[in-house]
Amino acid sequence: MKISLKEKRKIYSYYNNPDNIVQIQLASEMTLDVWKNISSYFSTNQILRDNEISVLNEKIDETIGEISFKKTRNSKVTSVDNFFKESNMDSIIVIKNGNITFEKYKTMKPRDKHNWFSIGKTVSGTLIAILNEANKLDIKKSISTYIPELKGSEWDNISVEQTMDMATGLDSTEHEEKDARMNPQSGWYRWAVSIGLFNNKDGSRENVFKVLREMKRVKSAYESFEYNSINTFILEMIVENISNQPLNEIFSELVWSKTGMQNDGYVAVTKDFNSMGFGFISSTLRDLGRYGMIFTPSWDKITHKKIVSDDIIRSIQTEGKKEIYANGTVGKVMVDSFHEDRDLSNRYQWDAVFTDGDFYKGGVGGQGLYVSPSKDLVIAWFATGTEHHEETMARSIAKELGK
Repeated sequence: MKISLKEKRKIYSYYNNPDNIVQIQLASEMTLDVWKNISSYFSTNQILRDNEISVLNEKIDETIGEISFKKTRNSKVTSVDNFFKESNMDSIIVIKNGNITFEKYKTMKPRDKHNWFSIGKTVSGTLIAILNEANKLDIKKSISTYIPELKGSEWDNISVEQTMDMATGLDSTEHEEKDARMNPQSGWYRWAVSIGLFNNKDGSRENVFKVLREMKRVKSAYESFEYNSINTFILEMIVENISNQPLNEIFSELVWSKTGMQNDGYVAVTKDFNSMGFGFISSTLRDLGRYGMIFTPSWDKITHKKIVSDDIIRSIQTEGKKEIYANGTVGKVMVDSFHEDRDLSNRYQWDAVFTDGDFYKGGVGGQGLYVSPSKDLVIAWFATGTEHHEETMARSIAKELGK
């Protein structure tokens, strides 16, 4: 999809106006271009690839496009091909047994890099799990153990694990409080301003640790799955403090450079050099698929050494708390999206874990990564919309390919 130079300059001017940058999180005709060019709006750090590109053999199965599903309980049956054509999806890839079996692009090219949005939350969750397994940290310890600036605050009583599982019981949540992502008075928005993601119209800006220290516990831990990018930001700070490296470097060192990625990725950073992996990592679609493969038996198709252990995968699959899942806003949405499933849970920053061991992570505007270790399957996609049925489609594909 080509956009004229005049239109690109108009879009660039709009989002680089401090009053409008908050709109970058909303799908629109303008963000159709913006989400493929996040580096035009934020400073970025490169996530460097290395070594030979891992070859993903193509064994295309066009019948995947014929797989049918219902977007909602009461909607008519549609097919993968029809949904891709009619929705705001930009691209999709299905990798089965390490082979590309289905791949389509509509509003982007294979070489384009697209923003992951919240799929990036799994990066810090994965890195924390790897560092915990290597005894570099202990997820049972408090957040303030690893972020000294938060000592003496409520974070003394919040564990790393609770933060990984989005179940801290703290206020300033992203979805539980009305208009949190758009209301300058909300705790979440104040945090976003404090790190330099958004701007107050009067130019005022609080210190990020002040905002974090003022967060209060409003319920017990593990009472509810309460989705919050602040949790991921905290995890990213821990990863950086433990490794003494910025997020892009440690992610490259432990994952990206070892998996035969075709291209470098990048992560946006604020002017204060705060990494924003919680929502602003970009890569090509195939490289997002390769990232998903580190959780599957086909990991050896892209790397010589297993990156994510069976114990970490087993923890994701079995140690989430099903009883709290639907107590929060995002859990309720996921229950509706996966209307044919029961007993969902979340774990280590993944949005939905199914009873068959599959897991899924989504991002604003319709980005998604679905992984099935038992089926040796990865489904990844980018979108610029608000329909939110892509994950329902992915679950249906997985069930069909698992028969």
